[in-house]
Amino acid sequence: MYNVNMQLAVLFWFYKEPEICENRLKLIKKHNPNIRIFGLYGGSKKDEARYKKKLGKYLDSFYTSSYSNKSKDWKWIHGDLMILEWYMNKGRRLKWDSVAVVQWDMLVLGPIKKQFPGIKTNELFLSGYRTLNDDIEKKWNWTDVRIPKNRKNYLEFKDYVKENYGYNKKLKICLFILEVIPRDFFKKWQLMPSKELGMLEYSVPTHADILKQPMY
Repeated sequence: MYNVNMQLAVLFWFYKEPEICENRLKLIKKHNPNIRIFGLYGGSKKDEARYKKKLGKYLDSFYTSSYSNKSKDWKWIHGDLMILEWYMNKGRRLKWDSVAVVQWDMLVLGPIKKQFPGIKTNELFLSGYRTLNDDIEKKWNWTDVRIPKNRKNYLEFKDYVKENYGYNKKLKICLFILEVIPRDFFKKWQLMPSKELGMLEYSVPTHADILKQPMY
């Protein structure tokens, strides 16, 4: 059963399609009437006021990322840094134990808390969390030798964690689709240098492993 004492909030991460965003927020509210929803806007700065006007009534807070004018590719590869920036500049002053990161197009058709029975206040959830094995490494876009740029970034990240943390194991990986991030992880994660190295789907889980973060 879900830990009833844990204050789980939603971090709604959005940047386009305001009508779809409004629909998704209505669904979250319908199925989770008492949950707090914090907005993380990563779209163009010039459209901020339009999104705030349309979606603000569904949100307990609205934060615009300073990375909003970065390229789409950068935000795809380093979206975790937008989430971390939200914590450092806004989220740490809000009341919550963990946030479920819900992206703008995700359908939520039930109580979010019921998706994580027994989760503890310090546990991190990353969808698709696993160890990078040889078979995945050969086929995965972010590590495939046939994609030299991505392969180079991956090898640089491997060298970095080995040299700085003595991390000689296979990297941890995930599919950054749905996450539950506890305040405990944010506090430790914000202190780690070189977070822009690599790609979020191996950077975040490997940093979590280095930090010995309890996983759900």
